[in-house]
Amino acid sequence: MANSLTLLDEALRIGERELEALKNGDMDVADEAAVERERLISEAWAIRTGDIEGDLRQKLLKMQNVQLLLTDELKKLHASLKSQLVASKKKSSGYRGYQKSVTRPGTSISNCLDRQG
Repeated sequence: MANSLTLLDEALRIGERELEALKNGDMDVADEAAVERERLISEAWAIRTGDIEGDLRQKLLKMQNVQLLLTDELKKLHASLKSQLVASKKKSSGYRGYQKSVTRPGTSISNCLDRQG
């Protein structure tokens, strides 16, 4: 059975893999890594012992730094998605405006016939 420090070391490695996946845009890998990282941290916390508190504290501080990096990367992704959504809405609005301005062939012909007939 692994001890708390070993589990936190594994969680740190997985956190780094998660960060790399986020930077590469691989959300599936990042999601799986986040779930596994959370499980390892919870397990490490549940089996902690008093004799390793100093080492455990150091590992948790490292984990906090990884979490800050993950949060920063996720904020960048959020901003990017938001700007893409705004651009898409503008483009869609432009298409709707163009569609409204185009004359429908059936309507033009029937209008001319009504005037003549």
